[in-house]
Amino acid sequence: MRTDAAEVLDSAIPVLAKDRAASMQVIAARAGISRATLVRHFPTRKLLVQAMAEKILDDCDRVLAQAEGDAAPMEQVLAALVAAYTPFAQLWNLVYVDPDVSGLPEASTRAKAIFIRTVKLMERGQKSGLLRGDMPATWLASTFCGLAETAWELTLEGHMGARQAPDFINAILLHGASA
Repeated sequence: MRTDAAEVLDSAIPVLAKDRAASMQVIAARAGISRATLVRHFPTRKLLVQAMAEKILDDCDRVLAQAEGDAAPMEQVLAALVAAYTPFAQLWNLVYVDPDVSGLPEASTRAKAIFIRTVKLMERGQKSGLLRGDMPATWLASTFCGLAETAWELTLEGHMGARQAPDFINAILLHGASA
């Protein structure tokens, strides 16, 4: 049985993504942990959601820091960013929409900063010639995050394999949906 707080969060995030109204009892049951274990780490649902947001924001920061510091060709940087798409999916799926998170000014500020950094990476991709220059970098960053969310949800629902998701995101981001 899982007892580590990080493992509890990893198990609870997909549950809340599928059912935003899930109670602590439902979250614990669907995450495969006891309610006592969940409450020991996160005494209230609000604290659980806030901890989830913090983890997601920290994960996005970590992935972006690696991408920003990577001097490799942009194809490799983008591939690494896309391979680590999950926190960006979770950011859009949970952090931007949950009232327990959206009411926290620091979470909102961090989420906006993460998006700005993602836009800057897309600008870097445009300058390198990898990404289209005729679209705003904001559009490309939003597209990446939207594709990440879609891939994550489809993976959670069993409609695609976890290893397929980065390839699909990359294909659409780089080539669109044309044949």
